[in-house]
Amino acid sequence: MKLQTNPSVVILGLVASITVIGCGPALDDGDSGSSDGGSDPTDPTDPTGPTDPTGATDTTPVTTCLVDGVEYQPGDEFESSDGCATFRCEQGVATVIDDGYTTVQGDLTLAAQADVDATACLREVTGTLTISGTTSDVSSLVSLYRVGGNLEVRASALAALVLSGLGEIGGSIVIADNLSLTALGLPAYMSVFGDATIQNNDALASLAGAEFLGSCSSCIHAPPMGHGGGESGEEGGEPSPGGDEGGLTAGDEAPSGGTFYGNILVADNDVLVDISALGNLWFAWADVRLRGNLALADITAIQQLSEVRGTLEISGHPALDDATVQAMAAAIDVWGTRLVCGNGAGAPC
Repeated sequence: MKLQTNPSVVILGLVASITVIGCGPALDDGDSGSSDGGSDPTDPTDPTGPTDPTGATDTTPVTTCLVDGVEYQPGDEFESSDGCATFRCEQGVATVIDDGYTTVQGDLTLAAQADVDATACLREVTGTLTISGTTSDVSSLVSLYRVGGNLEVRASALAALVLSGLGEIGGSIVIADNLSLTALGLPAYMSVFGDATIQNNDALASLAGAEFLGSCSSCIHAPPMGHGGGESGEEGGEPSPGGDEGGLTAGDEAPSGGTFYGNILVADNDVLVDISALGNLWFAWADVRLRGNLALADITAIQQLSEVRGTLEISGHPALDDATVQAMAAAIDVWGTRLVCGNGAGAPC
């Protein structure tokens, strides 16, 4: 099945990665090993081997390759765990002899299951990756580690969106209108440089698997994208989260929570009841909007959220207690608009 790509797509080989352990260290001049500079006859990892009773030393180099717990003999050929690359054991080193990993230059649309299955060794999409249509299983995308543009999962037949190897999305992530979707499985420390939208997934009861929303705990001093480049206190820069001026002062201890740069929208997911994946979110550089999730009755998961530089919206949740929501929202420092309405018996929007 031919991939559905734009006309500029080029499939390129990518150097395969594989964990190689103990593939026969080269012999040195005798400076390694025991503290006196010689080999250690009691060390089973010593490449020179034990000394026999006559005092001779076995200097035969190790030529086998130990890869993922399996030992291969010289000349043996074997595949990577995902089947995308072939290696040969040569003098203790696993050498790539067939690299099947691919990069798509530009955008890529996977609108049918056959299209997804044909991308089993996909490592990177430099543009936008769209998953839609009759696609029902993305397990063959286990090697995908980067999307340079947006990741859009729209109106697909997926029951589970599991991309456990995906480490970076250069743009936004959209998970919308997937009527059969019940589970997410995205890496907790996946970097997303744009917005995050999870909307109108009518079978999705939990955001578990979307912990990347607020996973960044090392970027609390960084300015938001597009808001100057200086450090806190410098002209053209932005103050860091927290503190009376929105910045941490000397001696302040950073909280344990994380941040998110883009806008967050969680809306119109009719059976959503668990938003604990947002529990680590402490600071938001842009909007945080929870809207129209009809079954949502508990938002205490976001009680750690202390500052929102954009708009805070919590609206249209008939199962929520309005007084509780109002109190939680009032405790958050909101730089933009605070929109809290249509929850429980509270005032309509």
